Amino acid sequence: MLQPVSGFRVVDVVRDQLRAAILTGELAPGTRLSVPELAKRLEVSRSPVREAVLLLVGEGLAVEHTRRGVAVARLELADLLELYELRGAIESLAARHAAGRMTATQLAALRGVLDAQGTAIFGDPRHFRELDTRFHQMILDACGNHHLQRHAHLLVREMALARPLLLSDAHHLTRSHQEHRAIEHALRQRDGPAAEAAMRQHLKRVLHSVRAQHS
Repeated sequence: MLQPVSGFRVVDVVRDQLRAAILTGELAPGTRLSVPELAKRLEVSRSPVREAVLLLVGEGLAVEHTRRGVAVARLELADLLELYELRGAIESLAARHAAGRMTATQLAALRGVLDAQGTAIFGDPRHFRELDTRFHQMILDACGNHHLQRHAHLLVREMALARPLLLSDAHHLTRSHQEHRAIEHALRQRDGPAAEAAMRQHLKRVLHSVRAQHS
């Protein structure tokens, strides 16, 4: 929830709160980011809010319209499909590197996420997606390539805008969970090429499923 702001780096705090509200869906795609209204709600002056909103435009989370001001970005299906193609290339490489770097503790934590995800398939799709994000992030965190991590992080942020386009039926979630298990198995075997192939196959299948669902 958006809360009144206090502290010295007001712009950063405002940006972080607005970003979190966008990524969680509190500020839905298309919502107008009115500087006066946000400043009043956050109990700060308009200047840091205006700067924070422009920073979000730079991150791709908001768009600036000539006559209507700034609004939360709305991701179209074509955009999502392009992001999945790019994500497949980046995250498959991350999985390859992570296979040789993940510690026993990290692998145990990854398996714990998958165990929890398995119980969420039929009862809590939203929690499943939260665990999905955590699964992929844990692999990225272990890959050891900071530049790759930075670009992947930006992709994850943009894809959060596509929540209404994502699949949530039990069949799709079950397939995703099975594919996650295959990725985890390859990582546990320290098999970089197999982990890369499993991740690429998983994200390619998701891309095709999303395209078929909306065609």
